[in-house]
Amino acid sequence: MPGTLHVVATPIGNLEDITRRAAQVLAEVGTIAAEDTRRTGILLRHLGVSGANVIALHDHNEAVAAERLIGQLKAGEDVALVSDAGVPLIADPGFPLIQRCWSERLPVVPIPGASAPTALLSVCPIPASQPRFVGFLPAKPQARQTALEDACRRSSATLFLEAPHRVRETLRAIAALAPERSLFIGREMTKKFESYYCGCAGELAAELEAQDALRGEFTLLLCSLDAAPTEGPLEKQRLLAALAEELPPAKVARVMTRVFGGLRADHYAKAVAAHHGLD
Repeated sequence: MPGTLHVVATPIGNLEDITRRAAQVLAEVGTIAAEDTRRTGILLRHLGVSGANVIALHDHNEAVAAERLIGQLKAGEDVALVSDAGVPLIADPGFPLIQRCWSERLPVVPIPGASAPTALLSVCPIPASQPRFVGFLPAKPQARQTALEDACRRSSATLFLEAPHRVRETLRAIAALAPERSLFIGREMTKKFESYYCGCAGELAAELEAQDALRGEFTLLLCSLDAAPTEGPLEKQRLLAALAEELPPAKVARVMTRVFGGLRADHYAKAVAAHHGLD
């Protein structure tokens, strides 16, 4: 009997988000094919899995790695495929291996779990009808512009991933194309510095411009065309001023972060300034 390829979802940040089934599979398979063996090693140590045969499968060696793994599966060995974080093949390598397995009638089983797009949708406060997931935007400027123009023309919501060094540029481009559209952004989801931002693209671009160093992956949702506009800067200022009259700065910052996302430290600084204005 051939072995089974288990496509295993891993945590997108917090290692406690691994499922029991995924942990069991990773402990029992003969080989784990990982996008980044170092990242997977951290997870395995957290799970107490030692002595695992972990090999690299990434964009630069997919063909060679897939050939080797197909041989192991045909020999009856079970294999697990994992990416850096989340569900494999969702903007991650592994497709040639999956395609070969199906073409050669080798068993393929999904082990579902954490995923950044679904995590963002689950806490989204703006309409996101029939969301379309496009993964990472193209790196080349013209191709990126074309992809953004297509997203802004559509009436349905669009979900995509963005690198920290390009997110400001992407927001400025969306602001120029569709200033009326709202966005919801998740940054470092499930991690220590998890934060969320909600507003129009121009406003969010300005908010991120004020931050010195942006790190971590961003997941963005461009809202449906019929979504009501989010509250703008003026409404935020009015709310902060009203809260500052009733609450100490720390509590104001906590409420503002919960409602609008962003860094609590930024809201705290504004709350302190508002309190000084009342004195």
